[in-house]
Amino acid sequence: MNIWQWLESEIQSKTGDPFVIAKKQAVSGGDINQAYHLSANGPNGVTDYFVKLNDSQYADMFVKEALGLEALQQSEAIKVPGVIAFGQFEQYSYLVLHYIPMLPLGNIADFAIGLANLHHHHCSQFGFEHNNTIGRTPQINHWQDNWGHFFSEQRIGYQLDLLEQHLEQHPKQYSGSPNLIHKGRQLLPKLTKYLNRHKPKAALVHGDLWQGNFSFDHAGIPVIYDPACYYGDHEVDLAMLELFGEPGRAFFAAYSKVHPIDSGYAKRRDIYNLYHILNHASLFAGSYIQQAQRIIDKIAAGF
Repeated sequence: MNIWQWLESEIQSKTGDPFVIAKKQAVSGGDINQAYHLSANGPNGVTDYFVKLNDSQYADMFVKEALGLEALQQSEAIKVPGVIAFGQFEQYSYLVLHYIPMLPLGNIADFAIGLANLHHHHCSQFGFEHNNTIGRTPQINHWQDNWGHFFSEQRIGYQLDLLEQHLEQHPKQYSGSPNLIHKGRQLLPKLTKYLNRHKPKAALVHGDLWQGNFSFDHAGIPVIYDPACYYGDHEVDLAMLELFGEPGRAFFAAYSKVHPIDSGYAKRRDIYNLYHILNHASLFAGSYIQQAQRIIDKIAAGF
C-alpha cells in the first residue's frame, strides 16, 4: 500500500463514503508542506479534498493544526476548511481537509466582520489547550493570567532564545544576532509593563493571519486557514494583516463597528509583529535580523 491508497482508505473510513482517487493535482502556495487537490467520482457526484503531506517527524504539527481549525470552526464566526483526517503512514505525515475552491478577492468587510466575531470568543486566561507551531517553529501556549508576561516570555523571549541557539550552531550565518539578542532582552521588562497596562481580554485568535492565510470561496464567503491559534490580544491578528500587506480602510471600518480597536494599537502593532520578524530571523537570518533590530530600536524609542 502506498500513501495514496492509504489516504483513500482513511477518507473512506472517516466519511463512510467510497473514495477512489480519480485526479490528483499538486497545489502551490506553501513552502513547508507538499499540497494536493484530490478528486473522486462518487455516488453523489465529484468529491474533492485538500491534502498536506510532510515527513513523519512533523505529524504533531498537523495534529495541532487540525485542533486549531476545529477550535475556529466551533466559534461559528468565520468559515474554515473542515478536518477529515490526520496522522502518519510510513515516512509520511498527512492532513486531509475539505477542499474549498478559492478566489483571491471578495468583500473585505465580510472578512472583517467574521474576524471581529471570532475575537469576541474569550477565555479567562491567555494561552491554549496545547502548544502548537507557527510554520515549523514551536509556539508555546502555557496558560497565564498576565498578558504582558505571556507575550514577553512565550513570544518575544522564546524567539530570542531560539535565535541564540541558531547563533551557537551557525555563528557565521547569524553573525548579526548578538546585538539583536542583547537589545531584545533589555526590552522585555518594558514590554511586560506596557502590555500589562493595556489589559486586553483573552480572545481566540488565528495567530498567523498574514495575507496568504485568508481568501474567499466561490460564493464570496471569507475563509481562513493555516492557523496557529491561542487566546491572546485580538490585535495580534490585526497587526499581522498589516505586516506583509494592507487590508485597507474598509476592513478596519467594518471591524471596528463590531469590535472596537483601543487607542495605542499602532504602537502595539510593532510589538506584536516583532514576534513574526524574530521568527523569520531565526528561520532565515539575513535581512530579517536587521529588520528585527530596527523594530526593537523603534519600540524602545517609544518608551
